[in-house]
Amino acid sequence: MIADHEITNSKAGAWDRLGSAYWNRNYDGGPNPAACAQYLEGLAAGERVLLVGASTVALARAVLDAGAELVVADFSAVMLAELENLIPGRAEFVRVDVTRADSRFDGAFDLVIADRLVNRFVRAELRSALRTLSAAVRPGGKMRLSYRLGLYERDGAVLSEAARRGVLSTVFDEVEFDVDYSAAAEWLGTVLPPHGDIPTHALVDFYVARGREHRIRTGELDELAAQEVPRGLRYETAHLPVPGQGDDFLLQLTRLA
Repeated sequence: MIADHEITNSKAGAWDRLGSAYWNRNYDGGPNPAACAQYLEGLAAGERVLLVGASTVALARAVLDAGAELVVADFSAVMLAELENLIPGRAEFVRVDVTRADSRFDGAFDLVIADRLVNRFVRAELRSALRTLSAAVRPGGKMRLSYRLGLYERDGAVLSEAARRGVLSTVFDEVEFDVDYSAAAEWLGTVLPPHGDIPTHALVDFYVARGREHRIRTGELDELAAQEVPRGLRYETAHLPVPGQGDDFLLQLTRLA
């Protein structure tokens, strides 16, 4: 595993705590087979793919099954190590925070992919990630990032309970459109939906450690991409519905030659 400079993003600790329970406790948060096929449409054997997020085991395996070269990036050492145990010797693993610039990635990949990564960040982190990941695409290549539009279903339950308790403003910033489950730590376990058989206390710890996260508004990613794609790089964008995943869409940026 290649280590980046020191990881300072506090969200990394949430994923270090949960580890492979994310996929080994009868819960698969990754994309379904049809969504995996959408991510990899047009991918040829031997092409180079950057997958951001070691929790997406199904997507990592789909890249390898397509005969492509796989680099997995994550800021969690635990998630990287546990995925490497599942696909030993078949990919390169890089511990890196993609919300920080990384010139090692510039123009190095035919395809850059991530499943709901952008929903894990605050807006400033999202801006930085868009810069880093769009810069990683070679001319003629693509970046495909799935995202949930609007609030998650679980957000609704958490915000309803926060409103009932009279503490909605501590959990939801309506102006910024951010949620922060850490403000609901004392009662979060009473409203979280089950995630396979991951224990409730582990889920609460996980979501509390993730802290503040931005939710995506209609048209927002186009606006941010226009601002953050490095100058001099020409792109076309598209938003594709993700099959079988409700309010999920795929932000596709194609780098023009």
